[in-house]
Amino acid sequence: MESYSSAGNEIINEDVEQSVPRKRKRKAPVWDNFEVTLISGEDKAICKHCSKILSAKALHGTNSLNTHVKSCKGLQSQSTRSEGSQRTVRMGQFDKTHETNAKTELANMIIMHEYPLSMVEHLGFKRYSKALQPSFKIPCRNTIKKEIMKICEFEKEKTMKLIQMNTSRIAITTDMWTASNQKKGFMAITSHFIDDS
Repeated sequence: MESYSSAGNEIINEDVEQSVPRKRKRKAPVWDNFEVTLISGEDKAICKHCSKILSAKALHGTNSLNTHVKSCKGLQSQSTRSEGSQRTVRMGQFDKTHETNAKTELANMIIMHEYPLSMVEHLGFKRYSKALQPSFKIPCRNTIKKEIMKICEFEKEKTMKLIQMNTSRIAITTDMWTASNQKKGFMAITSHFIDDS
């Protein structure tokens, strides 16, 4: 816009902003449940779950929208369906392979931390396992003992193959001790050798 100075008839340029009403961004999370549409010249909020039409005027705030979301039948039935399907998927995914893997990992945990075999019969462990996966049949101590022996045989075969492939000599040492607090005897066998690398 141009204007004239009374002092010297100079032309002064002034940048004047046009007052155009700007729409405020709708940041509240409740807006995720609504589609905003212009109906008869007014902003309206249409529920994505039940298609109910509410006012979307900025001066009204979001109270009416929040109230609707809390009682929306479409949204409630949708969340119930999704929870049910998630539960079905979770239960359906636990097949024989998963059960075998879970049993092996349980045996590995007992070996790694030197837990007693009776741990699988502890009530707290059973409740915890059922909470994680209700379909998992917790093995008894005899079953878990067999699983541990299978792991032991596998590791033994792996070690024997490693030794057979080795061309150098092997030095074997043993160490024995008694744990005073447990009154148990232990023996460790250590082998030293030079491999290909």
